[in-house]
Amino acid sequence: MKRFLSIIIPLFALLSCCLLSACGGGGGGDSSATSKTVDDGSSAVVTTLTGKIADGYLRDARVFLDRNNNRTYDNGEPTAQSTTGGAYTLEVNPGEGDLYPIVAQVVAGQTIDEDTGTLVSNGYVLESSPGYWQFVSPLTTLVKLESDKNPSFSHQQAEISVRSQLGIIDSISLFSDYIEARSDGEALAAEYERTHKAAQIIANLMGSLRVGITQNLGGLIDDAEQLLVSYMVSDQILLQASLVEQALNNERNLGVAVDVASLTNAMTDAINVDALDPEALALYDQRVQQNFATWDMYPPAVQSQSPPAGDTASIDTVVSLSFDELLDETLLNNSIVELSGPNGPVSGILNYEPESLSLVFTPSQLLLPYSRYQVMVKRGLADTLGNQLGADVTWAFTTIFDQVPPPLPDF
Repeated sequence: MKRFLSIIIPLFALLSCCLLSACGGGGGGDSSATSKTVDDGSSAVVTTLTGKIADGYLRDARVFLDRNNNRTYDNGEPTAQSTTGGAYTLEVNPGEGDLYPIVAQVVAGQTIDEDTGTLVSNGYVLESSPGYWQFVSPLTTLVKLESDKNPSFSHQQAEISVRSQLGIIDSISLFSDYIEARSDGEALAAEYERTHKAAQIIANLMGSLRVGITQNLGGLIDDAEQLLVSYMVSDQILLQASLVEQALNNERNLGVAVDVASLTNAMTDAINVDALDPEALALYDQRVQQNFATWDMYPPAVQSQSPPAGDTASIDTVVSLSFDELLDETLLNNSIVELSGPNGPVSGILNYEPESLSLVFTPSQLLLPYSRYQVMVKRGLADTLGNQLGADVTWAFTTIFDQVPPPLPDF
């Protein structure tokens, strides 16, 4: 009986999707899908999907139904060029709008961004989740990629994650046309305008990052690498998302207007594009093959450290720091954490406490009083998935003499 139900329930769900799409459903009940009979004597039925592509509205971008989810156009996939206002129309089989994503290839030197009226200088790829074809943007792309990377995420969880990282308020859907909404005099027009600015920044980063990655890969991103590069680009953008969040909050609360160009430059400068090379791509491929429930390409982050940076400490102090995740214990030896003072490196013993996610370095001798000491955690430290710090973590403290001398003997 269980086997029968496991077969019949998915079939029923698929039939329901097909019927819903044929009746104009998809994307939360939007009426941008209509069905018609092909007038060629075959009585075939097709569904017409209509939507828009934007950072600003994008004209002359290649839009297609990505039936094999490879982010590359393949022969036989329904395709069209976007027109004025970023509009596109695709004729697909009934139900396909809810089964497959829409992908837009923004082509450098061909696609026109109607925000500026100029040709896009760096190409990039936009996409949207199955069933959400009505509006495709940099924001829908981040949601789609977060959902793909994290099998444990629902579509709603992926959207909430992206929205919260970028500082976009809860009442804004990342799948709504922020350009149209900001000009309709809606109560949230100012928030839609901020959302538009966030999308502009992300689009700029998508283009510049792809240029750098392409150069690092020898001048070409082949079809098999499209997924990995998309993941890599989205990760780098979300690592810098706090800058967007801060800028939106400053405009919202302090009246400081978001400067798209300056913020784009700041985020670009914060990203080490040279590290997005074949070695990094191989690590991404490994992570995709592992298919963990939650995506993790991020290095362990220091949560606390003792003694605190710039503080004072006793001459019998121990050095400790805690992380946000488990560490690779095979890398933990006395050379991974280095304590040095006026006389050079200090010998000691390093212990790892998995329960508290802490490293503790105990010097083998008392430190010199009134001296400056520096702690260095080497860049090779990694979590259990192999994500390395990538850069040395250093801080310094100063010792004081606070030891009570032993009592004098009783003669």
